[in-house]
Amino acid sequence: MKKLIVDIRHPAHLNFFRPVLYKLKSEGWIIDIVAIDRGRVYKIAKKEYADFKVTKIGVHRGTKFSIIFEANILRFFQMFFFLLKKKYNIGISVSSFILGSAAKLNGIPNLQFYDDPEYKKHVRLQKLTSSKTYYPKIKDFGPEIETFNALKEWAYLSPRYFNPDPSVLEDYNLLGKKYIFVREVINTSFNYSNQASNLVATISDKFPKEYKVLLSLEDKKTKNLYPDNWCILQEPLRDIHSLMYYSDIMISSGDSMAREAALLGVPAIYCGIREMTANKKLIDLNMLFHITSTKVPDFLKDYIDKKVTVTEQETFRKKLLNEWEDVSLFIEKKIIEFAK
Repeated sequence: MKKLIVDIRHPAHLNFFRPVLYKLKSEGWIIDIVAIDRGRVYKIAKKEYADFKVTKIGVHRGTKFSIIFEANILRFFQMFFFLLKKKYNIGISVSSFILGSAAKLNGIPNLQFYDDPEYKKHVRLQKLTSSKTYYPKIKDFGPEIETFNALKEWAYLSPRYFNPDPSVLEDYNLLGKKYIFVREVINTSFNYSNQASNLVATISDKFPKEYKVLLSLEDKKTKNLYPDNWCILQEPLRDIHSLMYYSDIMISSGDSMAREAALLGVPAIYCGIREMTANKKLIDLNMLFHITSTKVPDFLKDYIDKKVTVTEQETFRKKLLNEWEDVSLFIEKKIIEFAK
């Protein structure tokens, strides 16, 4: 009987592996999930993967000490001894050097998936700690890294795996396409350490008054910075992607959920600082718009006035379905191949 370990460090990582984990579980695989205690990651993992064993390994408190020592050095030793007690056939992660290095030292093959080649140190660490690394086909990586023809979020947002549920609108007394979805990330992570905090908050008073606003706020302690009539979501949610799907437009200071919205056929504004090759695919398809936060209010006005033209939602998703690869099937094939 095959045994698989999955390392989760971000909520999006849970979604990325969801289809393939349930498929392998139905085929008799034993699957263990380990998650870091970072924000609500572990709690979300426990709720969304109630059918699996979820173990907390490591903590990330947002401070420099916690990032360096607790989330990396200490977590490595915790992971190493956790693997030492088990006999896994393979490990998978979204660029987890901790699982990768601990697995290698325990003689366990591990596969790492990622989509951010801008950080060259990350790429080098992936090559060093993984048995194989996989990226979307967004540039020429050379022979050491294999690619798949899609963005990684397509693994769970493709129409093969995601169908929107309109009943979620009732939970918030909403009408489809009559509200704006907003995501505000914290800037304590490595990726956003140089980004100003609460970017959307600085322009929140300029949002169109005729729209309701749903706010996915990573740091709930800053809720007083946003308008009182904005609905602050309390994660984990029943179906966040359906809420995104039925929104009219999405504004995000983080890149992950901006890409998710665009893949759902929802025009997405990304106002963060990162220039990402992965984003360019969706920018070129005119579904993701990378602009500074100060320009967002004018863009919103143009969009509402129909001065911004985008492809109809389901037409856009069907186009991607026809042209892009089934990422979950790709992941499954690679797991089976290496587990042998």
